[in-house]
Amino acid sequence: MMNMRLKFIKGSEIKYISHLDLMRTFQRALRRAHIPMHYSKGFNPHPSMSFASALGIGVTSIGEYLDIVIEEEVSEKELMERLNESLPKGLEIVDVVVLQDKAKSAMSLVTDARYSIELVFEHIIDLEKKITDFMAQDNIIVPKEQPKKNFKTIYVDIKPMIKEIKVMPHENLNVELDCVLACGSKANLKPQLLLEALKKYIGDIFEVKGIKRVELYTNINHELVPLSLVDRK
Repeated sequence: MMNMRLKFIKGSEIKYISHLDLMRTFQRALRRAHIPMHYSKGFNPHPSMSFASALGIGVTSIGEYLDIVIEEEVSEKELMERLNESLPKGLEIVDVVVLQDKAKSAMSLVTDARYSIELVFEHIIDLEKKITDFMAQDNIIVPKEQPKKNFKTIYVDIKPMIKEIKVMPHENLNVELDCVLACGSKANLKPQLLLEALKKYIGDIFEVKGIKRVELYTNINHELVPLSLVDRK
């Protein structure tokens, strides 16, 4: 058997499909591409595949990861070509790596995510100063609904989950934020929640033009390492 990690793009064409629909799409594509998947044992066998992290509806990405286990040896190039021929528009495999036999799953590895967030402001402000002041707060408390607990609202301090916010160079009212946020089982901050907190702090003076996930990382010795570079043969 071979453990393989696929890096893929989720484009604007399918940014509104759910994570469950994405999973089903990949399962069908893998069957159409005749990829020799390994299946679990038991009454209801399912293919051995797992995503690193679910992507929010409406968010695009150029840095998603899917781990699969296949029964027969297939080259990285062949798997990529066969699967891309079977995937719908908006999904594209951009990298495939073979993993070590006892490699950790992408889901268990991921700790952080990088996002590119496009905003359109009503008027010019000193956004870098506003972001500095925003991050200088002792706490950044936001309400958060819990869908698995009857949408009960809790209040969460998201400041420890904001690793970095940079205002990229710009000349007009269109601004790009480069953000690194906690992502994974230990802590997970959706960019929409960050934007709600930012809007509450600086005022309702911007609209969100787009959110794109750029990369998923694991933290190794206080260094962020892309998942495609971890446990590869």
